[in-house]
Amino acid sequence: MGATEDRFVDGFSTGQKIVLRLLLVSFLAVAVFAVFKHSVVWGWIYLGFVTVGQLVLIVPTLCGHCPYPHRHNDCLLVPAFVMKAIAPDRGPNIPPAEKGALSVGVAGLVLIPQYALFQEPVLFVLFWALVLPFLGFFQLYLCRHCRHTGCPANRAQ
Repeated sequence: MGATEDRFVDGFSTGQKIVLRLLLVSFLAVAVFAVFKHSVVWGWIYLGFVTVGQLVLIVPTLCGHCPYPHRHNDCLLVPAFVMKAIAPDRGPNIPPAEKGALSVGVAGLVLIPQYALFQEPVLFVLFWALVLPFLGFFQLYLCRHCRHTGCPANRAQ
């Protein structure tokens, strides 16, 4: 295997899956809790955004174009068979409108709860202690070795 091929990953370790799935669920749980604690109405709005945002903004726009569930039978955030069922393979290229929708989805998960989190310093610190390693894994490791050539964050091309 040459140097070019060595930089790509074909799947994810069990440890990576466990850690990233726990970080994702944990930072979302902290955010939902903080928003509900601040306002029940905004808590339901944020919970709705998390649920609908994942299914409408993130899964089809990023996961539907990701090669891992469909060509490598693997997925970092949910079991591959689940991802294949909810996000059919749409090829590697993400259209510009979908990149915008993806940006809104990801930014909303992190930015919407900030006001409520800022009111609760312990939850604010906990949230960011969970989000930073989650996002950092992608930018500092995965995006440098990923086979998802159509992803705007891919740095392995």
